[in-house]
Amino acid sequence: MSSITAALPDAPPLGFFTPAGYARLIGSPHGRAFHLSWMAHAEEADEGVFDRLLASVDVPELNRMVAIHASDEQRHAALLRQCAARAGVVPEPVPPELHYIEQLRRLSGGGDLEAVFANGHWSIMQIFAMLQVVEERGVRQFPMVAAALRPVDPESADVVAGIIRDEERHVGYARAISRRYAPDPASLEQVLTLCRDVEARAFAENERAYLRFAEEHDLLARP
Repeated sequence: MSSITAALPDAPPLGFFTPAGYARLIGSPHGRAFHLSWMAHAEEADEGVFDRLLASVDVPELNRMVAIHASDEQRHAALLRQCAARAGVVPEPVPPELHYIEQLRRLSGGGDLEAVFANGHWSIMQIFAMLQVVEERGVRQFPMVAAALRPVDPESADVVAGIIRDEERHVGYARAISRRYAPDPASLEQVLTLCRDVEARAFAENERAYLRFAEEHDLLARP
Protein backbone atom coordinates (compact mmCIF):
# COMPACT_ATOMS: atom_id res chain seq x y z
CA MET A 1 0.00 0.00 0.00
CA SER A 2 2.16 2.86 -1.23
CA SER A 3 -0.49 5.42 -0.43
CA ILE A 4 -4.08 5.45 0.73
CA THR A 5 -6.66 7.40 -1.20
CA ALA A 6 -8.13 9.98 1.16
CA ALA A 7 -11.20 11.13 -0.76
CA LEU A 8 -13.58 8.41 -1.83
CA PRO A 9 -17.23 8.87 -2.78
CA ASP A 10 -19.74 7.31 -0.45
CA ALA A 11 -21.17 3.99 -1.62
CA PRO A 12 -24.70 3.29 -0.44
CA PRO A 13 -25.03 0.05 1.52
CA LEU A 14 -26.67 -2.73 -0.46
CA GLY A 15 -27.73 -5.08 2.30
CA PHE A 16 -26.94 -8.42 0.63
CA PHE A 17 -24.24 -9.55 3.08
CA THR A 18 -26.81 -9.76 5.87
CA PRO A 19 -28.34 -12.70 7.79
CA ALA A 20 -31.18 -12.89 5.24
CA GLY A 21 -28.81 -12.64 2.28
CA TYR A 22 -26.46 -15.26 3.65
CA ALA A 23 -29.40 -17.57 4.38
CA ARG A 24 -30.40 -17.49 0.70
CA LEU A 25 -26.81 -17.91 -0.49
CA ILE A 26 -25.79 -20.66 1.92
CA GLY A 27 -29.17 -22.39 1.57
CA SER A 28 -28.32 -23.23 -2.04
CA PRO A 29 -25.65 -25.96 -2.52
CA HIS A 30 -24.13 -24.01 -5.42
CA GLY A 31 -24.21 -20.78 -3.43
CA ARG A 32 -22.72 -22.49 -0.39
CA ALA A 33 -19.90 -24.06 -2.39
CA PHE A 34 -19.14 -20.77 -4.12
CA HIS A 35 -19.16 -18.64 -0.98
CA LEU A 36 -16.88 -20.98 0.95
CA SER A 37 -14.56 -21.06 -2.06
CA TRP A 38 -14.68 -17.26 -2.25
CA MET A 39 -13.78 -17.05 1.45
CA ALA A 40 -10.86 -19.42 0.86
CA HIS A 41 -9.63 -17.29 -2.03
CA ALA A 42 -9.68 -14.16 0.14
CA GLU A 43 -7.82 -15.94 2.97
CA GLU A 44 -4.89 -16.95 0.78
CA ALA A 45 -4.69 -13.91 -1.53
CA ASP A 46 -1.71 -12.20 0.15
CA GLU A 47 0.32 -12.01 -3.11
CA GLY A 48 3.64 -12.35 -1.29
CA VAL A 49 2.94 -9.65 1.31
CA PHE A 50 3.42 -11.96 4.30
CA ASP A 51 6.79 -13.17 2.98
CA ARG A 52 7.96 -9.56 2.75
CA LEU A 53 6.56 -8.79 6.20
CA LEU A 54 8.47 -11.71 7.68
CA ALA A 55 11.63 -10.20 6.22
CA SER A 56 10.74 -6.66 7.36
CA VAL A 57 9.30 -6.96 10.88
CA ASP A 58 12.48 -6.92 12.96
CA VAL A 59 11.05 -7.35 16.47
CA PRO A 60 11.21 -11.11 17.23
CA GLU A 61 7.96 -11.28 19.20
CA LEU A 62 6.09 -9.40 16.47
CA ASN A 63 7.75 -11.44 13.74
CA ARG A 64 6.37 -14.58 15.39
CA MET A 65 2.90 -13.01 15.21
CA VAL A 66 3.36 -12.45 11.47
CA ALA A 67 4.43 -16.08 10.97
CA ILE A 68 1.44 -17.41 12.92
CA HIS A 69 -0.95 -15.10 11.05
CA ALA A 70 0.41 -16.21 7.67
CA SER A 71 0.15 -19.88 8.64
CA ASP A 72 -3.40 -19.38 9.91
CA GLU A 73 -4.51 -17.87 6.62
CA GLN A 74 -3.24 -20.83 4.60
CA ARG A 75 -4.82 -23.26 7.07
CA HIS A 76 -8.13 -21.39 6.87
CA ALA A 77 -8.10 -21.56 3.08
CA ALA A 78 -7.56 -25.32 3.14
CA LEU A 79 -10.34 -25.83 5.71
CA LEU A 80 -12.77 -23.68 3.75
CA ARG A 81 -12.08 -25.59 0.54
CA GLN A 82 -12.86 -28.81 2.39
CA CYS A 83 -16.12 -27.22 3.55
CA ALA A 84 -16.92 -26.16 -0.01
CA ALA A 85 -16.40 -29.75 -1.19
CA ARG A 86 -19.01 -30.97 1.28
CA ALA A 87 -21.67 -29.07 -0.67
CA GLY A 88 -21.34 -31.79 -3.32
CA VAL A 89 -21.08 -29.46 -6.32
CA VAL A 90 -18.17 -27.86 -8.15
CA PRO A 91 -18.14 -24.14 -7.35
CA GLU A 92 -17.91 -21.49 -10.01
CA PRO A 93 -14.39 -20.00 -10.24
CA VAL A 94 -14.03 -16.71 -8.37
CA PRO A 95 -14.07 -14.03 -11.09
CA PRO A 96 -11.68 -11.04 -11.01
CA GLU A 97 -14.45 -8.60 -10.11
CA LEU A 98 -14.92 -10.48 -6.82
CA HIS A 99 -11.25 -10.44 -5.82
CA TYR A 100 -11.77 -8.50 -2.59
CA ILE A 101 -8.09 -8.14 -1.67
CA GLU A 102 -7.26 -6.84 -5.14
CA GLN A 103 -10.09 -4.30 -4.82
CA LEU A 104 -8.54 -3.11 -1.56
CA ARG A 105 -5.14 -2.82 -3.19
CA ARG A 106 -6.55 -0.86 -6.13
CA LEU A 107 -8.57 1.56 -4.00
CA SER A 108 -5.69 2.17 -1.61
CA GLY A 109 -3.39 3.11 -4.47
CA GLY A 110 -1.05 0.17 -3.97
CA GLY A 111 1.20 -1.06 -6.75
CA ASP A 112 3.70 -3.90 -6.81
CA LEU A 113 5.43 -5.18 -3.68
CA GLU A 114 8.31 -2.75 -4.04
CA ALA A 115 5.87 0.16 -3.99
CA VAL A 116 3.90 -1.32 -1.09
CA PHE A 117 7.04 -1.57 1.06
CA ALA A 118 8.75 1.60 -0.21
CA ASN A 119 8.37 3.66 2.98
CA GLY A 120 9.94 1.40 5.57
CA HIS A 121 8.31 1.50 9.00
CA TRP A 122 5.52 3.72 7.69
CA SER A 123 4.63 1.05 5.11
CA ILE A 124 4.55 -1.64 7.79
CA MET A 125 2.22 0.52 9.87
CA GLN A 126 -0.08 1.06 6.88
CA ILE A 127 -0.17 -2.62 5.98
CA PHE A 128 -1.07 -3.68 9.50
CA ALA A 129 -3.61 -0.92 9.88
CA MET A 130 -5.35 -2.26 6.79
CA LEU A 131 -4.99 -5.84 8.02
CA GLN A 132 -6.65 -4.80 11.27
CA VAL A 133 -9.60 -3.30 9.40
CA VAL A 134 -9.94 -6.36 7.13
CA GLU A 135 -9.81 -8.76 10.09
CA GLU A 136 -12.41 -6.66 11.91
CA ARG A 137 -14.67 -7.04 8.87
CA GLY A 138 -14.27 -10.80 9.09
CA VAL A 139 -15.11 -10.76 12.79
CA ARG A 140 -18.35 -8.92 11.94
CA GLN A 141 -19.36 -10.93 8.85
CA PHE A 142 -18.29 -14.48 9.61
CA PRO A 143 -20.76 -15.04 12.48
CA MET A 144 -23.58 -14.46 9.98
CA VAL A 145 -22.04 -17.06 7.67
CA ALA A 146 -21.70 -19.54 10.54
CA ALA A 147 -25.34 -18.97 11.52
CA ALA A 148 -26.50 -19.58 7.94
CA LEU A 149 -24.39 -22.75 7.75
CA ARG A 150 -25.63 -24.21 11.03
CA PRO A 151 -28.94 -25.66 9.70
CA VAL A 152 -27.46 -27.11 6.50
CA ASP A 153 -23.83 -27.98 7.36
CA PRO A 154 -23.08 -27.92 11.11
CA GLU A 155 -19.52 -29.17 10.54
CA SER A 156 -18.71 -26.19 8.32
CA ALA A 157 -20.41 -23.88 10.82
CA ASP A 158 -17.99 -25.15 13.47
CA VAL A 159 -15.05 -24.56 11.11
CA VAL A 160 -16.11 -20.96 10.54
CA ALA A 161 -16.58 -20.46 14.29
CA GLY A 162 -12.98 -21.57 14.80
CA ILE A 163 -11.81 -19.17 12.08
CA ILE A 164 -13.63 -16.31 13.84
CA ARG A 165 -11.61 -16.97 16.99
CA ASP A 166 -8.42 -16.80 14.95
CA GLU A 167 -9.54 -13.58 13.25
CA GLU A 168 -10.14 -11.99 16.65
CA ARG A 169 -6.57 -12.89 17.57
CA HIS A 170 -5.33 -11.48 14.28
CA VAL A 171 -6.96 -8.13 15.09
CA GLY A 172 -4.80 -8.04 18.22
CA TYR A 173 -1.68 -8.91 16.24
CA ALA A 174 -2.34 -6.15 13.73
CA ARG A 175 -2.94 -3.58 16.46
CA ALA A 176 0.26 -4.49 18.26
CA ILE A 177 2.42 -4.34 15.12
CA SER A 178 0.91 -1.15 13.68
CA ARG A 179 1.41 0.60 17.03
CA ARG A 180 5.03 -0.53 17.21
CA TYR A 181 5.85 0.86 13.75
CA ALA A 182 3.74 4.05 13.90
CA PRO A 183 5.70 7.27 14.37
CA ASP A 184 3.03 8.51 16.79
CA PRO A 185 -0.56 7.62 17.82
CA ALA A 186 -2.11 10.48 15.83
CA SER A 187 -0.55 9.27 12.58
CA LEU A 188 -1.81 5.76 13.20
CA GLU A 189 -5.35 6.98 13.90
CA GLN A 190 -5.31 9.01 10.70
CA VAL A 191 -4.18 5.98 8.69
CA LEU A 192 -6.77 3.75 10.35
CA THR A 193 -9.52 6.21 9.45
CA LEU A 194 -8.42 6.20 5.81
CA CYS A 195 -8.16 2.41 5.82
CA ARG A 196 -11.71 2.13 7.12
CA ASP A 197 -12.93 4.43 4.34
CA VAL A 198 -11.11 2.40 1.68
CA GLU A 199 -12.29 -0.93 3.09
CA ALA A 200 -15.91 0.24 3.30
CA ARG A 201 -15.76 1.27 -0.35
CA ALA A 202 -14.21 -2.04 -1.40
CA PHE A 203 -16.76 -4.00 0.63
CA ALA A 204 -19.66 -2.11 -0.96
CA GLU A 205 -18.24 -2.63 -4.48
CA ASN A 206 -17.72 -6.31 -3.77
CA GLU A 207 -21.23 -6.70 -2.35
CA ARG A 208 -22.85 -5.23 -5.46
CA ALA A 209 -20.69 -7.30 -7.82
CA TYR A 210 -21.30 -10.43 -5.75
CA LEU A 211 -25.09 -10.04 -5.90
CA ARG A 212 -24.97 -9.59 -9.68
CA PHE A 213 -22.82 -12.70 -10.01
CA ALA A 214 -25.04 -14.72 -7.66
CA GLU A 215 -28.16 -13.81 -9.62
CA GLU A 216 -26.53 -14.47 -13.00
CA HIS A 217 -25.27 -17.91 -11.89
CA ASP A 218 -28.39 -18.96 -9.93
CA LEU A 219 -26.54 -19.24 -6.61
CA LEU A 220 -29.44 -18.14 -4.39
CA ALA A 221 -32.05 -20.35 -2.80
CA ARG A 222 -35.60 -19.34 -3.67
CA PRO A 223 -37.24 -17.21 -0.95
